[in-house]
Amino acid sequence: MKHLIPLLIFTFAIVSISFGQHLHQVEFLESLSTFELQQETDLEVDNGVDLYKVNYYTTGSDGLPDTASGLLVIPTVDKDDFPVVVYHHGTSPRKSAVPSSLELEFAAYAGIGGMGFIVLAPDYLGMGDSRGFHPYVHRETQASASIDMLRAFQEWVASEPFSWNEQLFLTGYSQGGHASMSTHWALESQHFHEYEVTAATHLSGPYSISEVMKDNMFSSQTYLFTGYIPYAILGYQEVYGDFYEQLQDVFRPQFVNNIQQFYNGNIDLIELNLRVAATLFSLCTCLHPVEMFNPAFVQAVNNEEDHPGLAYLRDNDTYDWAPQAPTRIFYCEADDQVPFQNSVLADSVMQLNGAVDLATVDFGNLNHVNCATPVLLSTVDFFLEFTETSEVSDQAGSYDFRPYPNPSSGDLYINGAEDSRINVRIYNLQGMEKLTFSHRSHIDLHSLKNGMYIVEIDSPSGRHHYRVVLQR
Repeated sequence: MKHLIPLLIFTFAIVSISFGQHLHQVEFLESLSTFELQQETDLEVDNGVDLYKVNYYTTGSDGLPDTASGLLVIPTVDKDDFPVVVYHHGTSPRKSAVPSSLELEFAAYAGIGGMGFIVLAPDYLGMGDSRGFHPYVHRETQASASIDMLRAFQEWVASEPFSWNEQLFLTGYSQGGHASMSTHWALESQHFHEYEVTAATHLSGPYSISEVMKDNMFSSQTYLFTGYIPYAILGYQEVYGDFYEQLQDVFRPQFVNNIQQFYNGNIDLIELNLRVAATLFSLCTCLHPVEMFNPAFVQAVNNEEDHPGLAYLRDNDTYDWAPQAPTRIFYCEADDQVPFQNSVLADSVMQLNGAVDLATVDFGNLNHVNCATPVLLSTVDFFLEFTETSEVSDQAGSYDFRPYPNPSSGDLYINGAEDSRINVRIYNLQGMEKLTFSHRSHIDLHSLKNGMYIVEIDSPSGRHHYRVVLQR
């Protein structure tokens, strides 16, 4: 009988997926009022949210049926239908730190929900409730986890008193940028008959695994986040099975025990990073990633075009295609975790491939942590351009002073300002006033550095605030 129960569960999972059932269960977690959400996220939001944990059927990284988890954010506002944002989270330090446990990047997905979007935040395979080790920055499974959660959401929302308005937005930061790009690519190339992407932003992601990130992996320059590197290789071994025969084939013996401890779940990514850094420092008085590796492995990957490791790195690049939906790639040139060259390369290749509406924006001299907030706020602004209705425009009346173009190359214009008495102040993200203008429709930003700014407009209809990106 003990052996029969797992067999029945396994058989039920196969039947469920085969016959199109993706939803397993939805569990209500908590409600947050508008005020509570503002307090917890430190963001200006329009509504509160209800938070639900979702379990859904999918296929694991081993090709067998699995039950994955994720978070569902529902705006608490009297409305019949909503747009959907699939939010892809960044690197998690451990299996339990995921959106469905409300432990990871809460302000991002809850804040987007507080601005009127339904948000789906998958935990990814090997994270949350799903089986096995997480296949870190693996293109196909990141996409499949997101798409199957979207299918499960469709089943659930069919019995709810509100609906999805069919607008579908994609975003994600860091690993989430790689994941959102993976999902976007899969939806437009394989699932276009099922879903249409309205717009997407991909934020500071490692899109070039086989070039930019490989160069970083084998670098003799200081890098403070060396734990990411064995995490990726362990993940690819989990999926492909023959990246290496034993860890010593890839890493120097001094690093193997700690990497194995991480794989076994005995230490988290933060601890792995500290231990790898300490070992590097004792080995070479440096933090150069290349010193982690077995020199024979480095030589083989660099010199053998048919090396399986190199093939697997290439398999997880996410930039060599042409998005058809309006797409923005946001990054910061001073990013200390994900080299900005990932974004620059993705933009150039996608443009050459015939991307329909693609713009790539540098948010300036911000590190990886500080880059997250401005690019996410700009993401919401970008998505709102597609959700605004004629009803909203009518309410704005003749006092719609929205600045344009956005991003701006230095010349900014205020819509409707020609016939109105307005005062304009430009602030940086730290709240410092940088420029002020009176009674003009043309604003000259050429004296400012690239990045995001707050434009404050005092007008006859009141005070208005807009976020504008300066990109030259």
